[in-house]
Amino acid sequence: MSVNLAAIDLNLLVAFDAMLTEGSVTRAAQRIGLTQPAMSKRLGHLRALFSDDLFVRSGDGVKATERALDLADAIRSALRQIEEALGGYGKFDATRSGRTFRIGAMDHMACELLPPVMAAVRSQAPRATIIVRAMDRGELVNALERGDIDLALAVLPDAPAAIKRTPLFKERYVSLVSARHPAIKQRLTLQLFIRCPHLLITHVGDLKGLVDRLLDERGLKRHVAMSLPYHLAVPAIVASTDMIATLSERVVRRLKWPGVRAFPVPIAFPDFHETMLWHRRNDNDPAHAWLRHLILATSGTL
Repeated sequence: MSVNLAAIDLNLLVAFDAMLTEGSVTRAAQRIGLTQPAMSKRLGHLRALFSDDLFVRSGDGVKATERALDLADAIRSALRQIEEALGGYGKFDATRSGRTFRIGAMDHMACELLPPVMAAVRSQAPRATIIVRAMDRGELVNALERGDIDLALAVLPDAPAAIKRTPLFKERYVSLVSARHPAIKQRLTLQLFIRCPHLLITHVGDLKGLVDRLLDERGLKRHVAMSLPYHLAVPAIVASTDMIATLSERVVRRLKWPGVRAFPVPIAFPDFHETMLWHRRNDNDPAHAWLRHLILATSGTL
């Protein structure tokens, strides 16, 4: 079907791009300098133009339909070509931008990666703002799809195809025990690992994690005596009990934790990469690409 371009207001495509990027009528309106009613009116015109809802309500924002995602690359490519023709292609001035970026991350990732990232942001984009949200891995996909967050720093091997990813840095885990542990002296054996109680770090609030799945494969079980959603309380609890906590070696190395010792995990615990994830609708957003590049470059120095 041919399209009469003369009958189309190209500002509608700018509104479409803003909706994809922000995932919210209010934020999209602010992004392109419109009132919310004016943005809603443009959204109505877009729906009529493409005979599709394009964006449907989801939580406190909107979610792009499959039709909108199919249109995204073509429309953004067209907008980039127009910008290039007018001399503004791919422009993002970090030194002047007041953009707010929202990142979903657990506390161990925030501890390891965000100090150098924030130093780089302050140096390159002093007016930008970073908001970090503590989120469980199970929440991250929905938050990315809704546009509640721009990026996630986590391992999500089963994320859907619309979620893009890139590896950051290699991670491995160690087991932390009290320096005065009554049974664990010179080494942590698998027998001791199974026999002792464990402390599990999880945002879900359950009593089963990756270690338990690895033990299940071997027909083994451990006793998880406690679970909690943060790392900071772990050393004091471990130092004063007979529990074992298995956690990121980077976190253990970064912080001085008296009264505890770290041992290799006595089961085949594979190394893995922490990853950065984002929704594909943000692929070609210059500001978003700048932040991704900054995080990726910073991770390479760790």
